Amino acid sequence: MLRQVLHRGLRTCFSRLGHFIASHPVFFASAPVLISILLGASFSRYQVEESVEHLLAPQHSLAKIERNLVNSLFPVNRSKHRLYSDLQTPGRYGRVIVTSFQKANMLDQHHTDLILKLHAAVTKIQVPRPGFNYTFAHICILNNDKTCIVDDIVHVLEELKNARATNRTNFAITYPITHLKDGRRPSTTSAQ
Repeated sequence: MLRQVLHRGLRTCFSRLGHFIASHPVFFASAPVLISILLGASFSRYQVEESVEHLLAPQHSLAKIERNLVNSLFPVNRSKHRLYSDLQTPGRYGRVIVTSFQKANMLDQHHTDLILKLHAAVTKIQVPRPGFNYTFAHICILNNDKTCIVDDIVHVLEELKNARATNRTNFAITYPITHLKDGRRPSTTSAQ
């Protein structure tokens, strides 16, 4: 009995709703479009906030004040002689971390060759754009010789590969600074 009453009531309500929608087709065809346009227009003022610090830290937090004080007392050398990945501030740079599946020595000949092949593959990347092909040399940081600055660990691995190729056994990687054949002393702390 209750089921029949509910069934009859729902059938009557939906019949009237269908009749109302059918008698006003312009409104029900245009209303969803207008609502979508109005709600979509709010995205025109949408701005992406890229600063995580701005999103998570209060405007006048003690950490920001202390960081500004430290930066004013101990300025970071942002010259072209340093890689941006050595800096502690966020920016647009990338770094690849290479690990071994078998927890093997990353300085053995096989892994050294693979890392140097990966480095060569990254430096040979080209991005074709209309009218111009961008290469790694177009976006890298240049030193005074107008060549790309390369991370110190790559120089150490190249020297290690050359020492193995010439059967030189006197080349040793020391921590935190390694002495290369050409007199440079790159830091090996980036190899961690």
